[in-house]
Amino acid sequence: MRSYFFNAEPTTDLSTHPTGYDREYDADDHASFFAPFFSAAGVMAGTHADACKVVVQEGNTLRICAGNVYVRGRMCQFDGNETITITQDCKISARMNKTADVRAFELVAVQELIQTEDIYDLELASVAITPVVGGYEAVVTDTRTFLAFMGQPAYYPPSADNLPYVLWLYTLGFPMTAEQRSMVEANPSLMSIFNGSLGAAKGATVTFTAADWTAGELGSTLIIPKTQHGRQTERFCYTLKHNVGGILKTNTWGAKCTDVSYDSTTGNITLWAETAYAGEISFSG
Repeated sequence: MRSYFFNAEPTTDLSTHPTGYDREYDADDHASFFAPFFSAAGVMAGTHADACKVVVQEGNTLRICAGNVYVRGRMCQFDGNETITITQDCKISARMNKTADVRAFELVAVQELIQTEDIYDLELASVAITPVVGGYEAVVTDTRTFLAFMGQPAYYPPSADNLPYVLWLYTLGFPMTAEQRSMVEANPSLMSIFNGSLGAAKGATVTFTAADWTAGELGSTLIIPKTQHGRQTERFCYTLKHNVGGILKTNTWGAKCTDVSYDSTTGNITLWAETAYAGEISFSG
């Protein structure tokens, strides 16, 4: 049994307590205290949806938006001015490094994530880079995972005054892991709460494959029913992403050359493109 944290008293038993005090704690003890409350690692978003988001500053130089990350009881604070320059496709990571010669967080660009006892990479984005005339063009895919509160079981009975953290992530449209999303979508009571909330109308993401489109003489169409997109009128915003090799991109021919229209009679939203493709469309408003 291990207890935290109590005032120390002087002791003469220096073999057991080298500091000369009978209660001794270190950074690992402090980190262990938080382990039952939070998931192992993630972005501490608070009310800021762009916390620790990776954006292109210029060319192949990327900037990290202000925010905090948490990894195994340790925290790093980005002030919004941190940058990193890359020369190849990579993953941008906030690296918690406990090794004796570092003992700090590092902002790194890596090909493969490291997650060991002493080093843990929290991925923030994946980046594809292309040489262009005069420099580089970088395409950033947001891969942040937000910190989850682990104070209650995933499937405890929800109530209006006591909702699980993952439902807030889902409702606000924040990035989630597949496991977190499943915790909501596989729970009928949570989905019932979501479908009756303002969040259901506020944001929705629909994923599609090339096989979902219907081919015609002038191109292909994809019909998204109101039950999926949740929009009430034609006054909405959307973001289209094209799935290219498993990476969602926003600046491809698919994302930029797709026509999106709303049918006020049926409530359906129709996508039209010359060629069918896989991707996703996120709605808001």
